[in-house]
Amino acid sequence: MASTFGKICTLYKILTDLGEKLLWPVLSLGIRLFMANIFFKTGWLRLQDILNGQWQNQVTAFTEYHPIPFIPGEISAVMGTSGEVVLPFLLAFGFLTRIGAGGLLIMTMMIQFAVPAEYGVANADHYMWMLLLAIPLLKGGGPLSIDYLACKFCCKKRA
Repeated sequence: MASTFGKICTLYKILTDLGEKLLWPVLSLGIRLFMANIFFKTGWLRLQDILNGQWQNQVTAFTEYHPIPFIPGEISAVMGTSGEVVLPFLLAFGFLTRIGAGGLLIMTMMIQFAVPAEYGVANADHYMWMLLLAIPLLKGGGPLSIDYLACKFCCKKRA
């Protein structure tokens, strides 16, 4: 009986090590790319308005269609556009991953909870986004990230 239990424990250890070494890096990268893609698409559309001289569309959107309480539309438009362009890059490449994930998490929470319900921008998907963004925020970018490589390089240099 003890031998069987020992074999089960050994098998369990092998499977958890396999998951941690092979599956976690891929899952972590997948989560980062999935979330970065969602926000970058929106940021790209906002950036195109700027490049096409239609910045007022973004100001109007943040003033009339989904205003953020206590923040003027002009400031919200700048913050939203820059956040949706810069933060997804940080998240996707795993560079300052926690800053990218944290910023996008705050943006998602603002969309879901701060914008008044009558504007209709709240969405059940935002809860999934918040959960997925919490993973890189808490665990970092994982082994397939610039953060990981930079830390590994810097730690070798010091030793």
